[in-house]
Amino acid sequence: MKKQLLTLALLAVAGTAGAQQLPNGSFDEGEWGTCTPFTGGAYKKTCGKCPVSWTISHVIGANGTGKKEVGSQEPNGNTGSAVKIYNTTTTGDNPVPGYFTLGTTWSTAKITSLYPMVVSDKDGGTFGGISFKYKPDALEFYFKRSITGANVQSSFIAYLWNGTVTQNNVPVSSPAVGNLKKYNMPNRDIFVLRKDDLTASCQGDKNPTNPTHLIASLEEYTTETTDAWTKKTYEFKYNDAYKAETPEFINVIFAASDYFNSSNVTDGVSLSIDDVKLIYYKHLKSLTIDGTTPSTFVGDDTQNNTNEVNIDASDKYYTEGCISATAAGAGAKVDETYNPSTYVCTLEVTAGDDEVKNYNIQFGVPCTGKLSSLTVNGTAVELEDGKYYYVVTGDRGANSVSYVKEDGDKATAAESYDADKRISTIKVTAPGADDHTYYVKFAKATTDYKGKMSIVMNEDLLSAATSTVGITTPVDGKADFQLLGFELSGDPIGDIFVTDVPYTEEDGVVNLYKEQTITIFGDNGAGLGLLPVVFKGTLKDGKLTANIDIAPAGVTVDIVPLDAPSLDFSSNAVDLSGTSLADMKADMTNKNLTIFLPEATEGVDAKEKNVVVGTTASSLSLADGNDWGVTKDFTAAAVSYDRVFKTGTDYVQSFVLPFGFTVPTGTTVAELSSVNGDNLVFKPVTETVANKPYLVVTTDGDFINKLTDVQVKATTGADLTTTVKGVSHIGSYTAQNVANVYGYANGKFVKANTGSVKPFRTYVKVAEGTQAAPMAFGVNIEGTVTGINNATTAATAKEAIYNLQGVRVSGDLKHLTKGVYIVNGQKAVVK
Repeated sequence: MKKQLLTLALLAVAGTAGAQQLPNGSFDEGEWGTCTPFTGGAYKKTCGKCPVSWTISHVIGANGTGKKEVGSQEPNGNTGSAVKIYNTTTTGDNPVPGYFTLGTTWSTAKITSLYPMVVSDKDGGTFGGISFKYKPDALEFYFKRSITGANVQSSFIAYLWNGTVTQNNVPVSSPAVGNLKKYNMPNRDIFVLRKDDLTASCQGDKNPTNPTHLIASLEEYTTETTDAWTKKTYEFKYNDAYKAETPEFINVIFAASDYFNSSNVTDGVSLSIDDVKLIYYKHLKSLTIDGTTPSTFVGDDTQNNTNEVNIDASDKYYTEGCISATAAGAGAKVDETYNPSTYVCTLEVTAGDDEVKNYNIQFGVPCTGKLSSLTVNGTAVELEDGKYYYVVTGDRGANSVSYVKEDGDKATAAESYDADKRISTIKVTAPGADDHTYYVKFAKATTDYKGKMSIVMNEDLLSAATSTVGITTPVDGKADFQLLGFELSGDPIGDIFVTDVPYTEEDGVVNLYKEQTITIFGDNGAGLGLLPVVFKGTLKDGKLTANIDIAPAGVTVDIVPLDAPSLDFSSNAVDLSGTSLADMKADMTNKNLTIFLPEATEGVDAKEKNVVVGTTASSLSLADGNDWGVTKDFTAAAVSYDRVFKTGTDYVQSFVLPFGFTVPTGTTVAELSSVNGDNLVFKPVTETVANKPYLVVTTDGDFINKLTDVQVKATTGADLTTTVKGVSHIGSYTAQNVANVYGYANGKFVKANTGSVKPFRTYVKVAEGTQAAPMAFGVNIEGTVTGINNATTAATAKEAIYNLQGVRVSGDLKHLTKGVYIVNGQKAVVK
């Protein structure tokens, strides 16, 4: 601290140029010789040179017989010149003292109005003063004074004012006021000052649009005599009514006798004046820090008149608003600047335009009120500046949380724990610093699901990024949902926890739904307050699809698996500007991914496949083996399917497609129509229907790719089944595991206890209790029973034989029981 104060002291500036000063206050420009400046008649200078900007008094009397003299004077400091004024003779009816003014004099006594002439002892003044805009605090000068007769008082007068003086509602400076010349007065602004009420007027008339206000005045007297130059300093008295206004003019008057009382004008009084200047107080009148005055502060310049003052307040800590300072100068201002790197606050006091004094207040090194380290369950938490919410995984034990305070013993910290919310709270308090509170959330362990997270807020798509969410292991039929690191447009919001979500499972599908009011756990999220949210999700085949609605914030969050077949952004309210297709597709793995966009979306490549704008797409591309699923109907101008159907009149294959078409020549497409014992009868159709299972025999393996303008139907809620007499022919758009079904192979639907089905394929299932389920169903299209294409017979089977469970069996086919076996990689049926 002391070193810092010493450095500031060494850097102190010695002094600055003065603020606006009186012109030629040392009278070095021009000089006066002994003269009689006015003896009647037209105004004229008979005294030779005058000090620049200053004017000697003259006499206005009935006969013009008043008389006084001025003369040169040995100056203070013996350089330049000084002014001496004195009275020698006062005759006539209007005696005046010897005086001089800054500007041009007008009247010397008693005249208060011109039409008619009115005599009063409240009058006195000069022509309009010189231009001036600052607020000095005092008038300083050196004087000598001697008397040979009665010791009457000498006068020192000054005025600060603004506005425009008028004569009969006409500005006095106007040439139209020609009658003023009747009294040998130059045609200039007149400023008449009333001694009793200090108002500025001319004949009682003020300008209504720019009224005259006397802002400050100085009227002092002395009877002191001295042969040596003596300094005098007199303070201005500011008028509270107009103190806030800015002066426009200044008048200064020095008179050997009483300027306002002609009866006190006597012979034998001389007054010498030199080095006249204005004083601006640039020091502080008062200073407190947190309501207390520093012990090293001196409220004036008597003990410390340098331009740099250093104050030790190292026992205090700077906070905004802790300093209260008042400048002594009427026009002075105080500017406060704090340097957080040095802990020094500088109060710059400016008086006039360039009188500056700095008060450098050295504060103590402030505390931070923060933690330097935080350890939870034996693991250090990486603290980040400005972050106070942290999530860890695990349970809180008796000694789970430990920490170190940056401020050491200066600070205090207290921890509390909310078991229901699983949140530990640590509040740190230190002098000179804001309190800081840290929050540690003990999150539960979860099973994590990675997916595409689309966030829409108030109709704007903010994000379509890859994220990870978690579901806890259900307990008593309930689980928790966690979304950590939730952001909006790149701004971190916090962590979303939805607790005790009912966990219901049916046919291998888990449904999750919970309406709950939450607070987002995070530095920004906490400020949003309580938010009602609706969470719903589905767990199937180890994949999570979820939706979160945060109604008050207008936020909707959709989470789909990375292999999801579609993304829907088609709401006309969603603004997709700034989000590219590449961003939407990033990390998605399904080759059949179809993206829905609003009508009239611009900037989309017309050839982009599987992009639906409104209700149309330029092309639909289906990749065999990838899941398929869309929520809306649309039209595709062209279609491609990378599955090449095998050709041959006896080779039967199955399919299910999301669009219908006219069956081309050379291709037979048939639907299940009846059940005849162990045979399924399929009826050929000329038109197919979307989302319906079929068998196909074709001579053109590429017939699907020749279709145009297909009407694609939504798969959501679609029935992919044709059922006849308890036997269902079922299509599938997803790769899935199935049990107790019949899979198509080598011309028949063969029973399998377990198996899998590929997308765009079909299988058969028999309802329980319908009939005795055969080991295989033959296929009859148009009444012709198909055999087992390319099956291995008992007569030729010499290779190893396996059952459908992969267990090798002994013997040859003719000695095995009825069933389906694998021989040389082919399926064979023993009847």
